[in-house]
Amino acid sequence: MGYNYRWSADPGIDLSSRQATVVRAYMESYYLAINSSALSATYPGFAEAVPQKKRADFDNPIDPTDRRYVGTQFQHLMWMTPTEHGWFATVCTGDYSVMEVGEDGKFYNVGSKYVNAETVDLIAPNDQSATSAESSGSERAPTIDVFGGWTLADHAKGARDQNAYTECDSRMPDARDARPQKSNLPHDTPYPTLAPYPGWPRYDEN
Repeated sequence: MGYNYRWSADPGIDLSSRQATVVRAYMESYYLAINSSALSATYPGFAEAVPQKKRADFDNPIDPTDRRYVGTQFQHLMWMTPTEHGWFATVCTGDYSVMEVGEDGKFYNVGSKYVNAETVDLIAPNDQSATSAESSGSERAPTIDVFGGWTLADHAKGARDQNAYTECDSRMPDARDARPQKSNLPHDTPYPTLAPYPGWPRYDEN
């Protein structure tokens, strides 16, 4: 995949915290799996973190498709609430700046002006002492298992709280009228592929 993820968060949410790191790893892996139609495109540890029954969208034994993407996917961690078993997160997804490279050589935007609100319910391991020292850097993907025993309880692709959609719309770096108004429009040049943020470290250097 040739596109990068750029994250932001509401005040009080630390993107380098253990729970936020797992949310980031899960969401990034999920969309990599969706866009490639293959579980093998995800980060190390994702398959163990996601129960079999939660993989209907992407549990494909074949190799990733050769579809090519460029651009930037904006993710915003808006709300995080502790639960009896872990954490419940509300995440904003703006894929309006991700583009697929067409067979004709043109670039087609995947998303449009609309921003999605999703929720992720995570189960924390009993032993949370083993945490990564670093969870940010210049790399676009982690090379080790950053899930560390955390597992997915549920991922709702559409948040049940309808207020979340309006709130998410305001969290994007681009105003609605500056985003593409429709998806799948051809462009001669791609949208910029911005550097990943906060990205992932080179774990062999830690």
